[in-house]
Amino acid sequence: MATPKTGKKTTQRKNLYLFLTIAFFLAIIAIFVFDGYMGVYDTVTVTTQEREEVIEPDDWLRDDYGYFTWTEEGQDIYFHYELDNRRFSTYSADVEVAVWFGEAKHIDLISQAVAIGGFDKEELTWTIDTDTLRPADIPEANDYEFSVIITRDGVECRIIVHVSSLLPRY
Repeated sequence: MATPKTGKKTTQRKNLYLFLTIAFFLAIIAIFVFDGYMGVYDTVTVTTQEREEVIEPDDWLRDDYGYFTWTEEGQDIYFHYELDNRRFSTYSADVEVAVWFGEAKHIDLISQAVAIGGFDKEELTWTIDTDTLRPADIPEANDYEFSVIITRDGVECRIIVHVSSLLPRY
């Protein structure tokens, strides 16, 4: 028969194991939440024709072809690029933004070094005028496409823009 002293020790030991199990479980949950939050995230907002599209960091991971958007010729396209550093240390990188037609670079828009402090953000903005962008070898009545490629630390984010011609086709 167990004495009252050993019965109390067994109960304390069970409570200790219960508390350790709960603490271990909460630590695992905290690791997953913390790991999902930490890192450097980039978000692009594209605004044209009174329409705003937000390209979240996960959108870049969907496929290798890029993100598609459209506008009509003669409309300006406004880009807002936000780098969010969710790390304790400073994040430094070179950010380059260029317009490409197929495999040929057409124009450099931004080439800038950024240094973002821990848990801070950096924002870059630029505008593309579709009136001045049409390639000479594409007739005015035809639609065309170009890519806006954002490169940061070897990571390439591609936004493919379809420009719709306003002229009727004959």
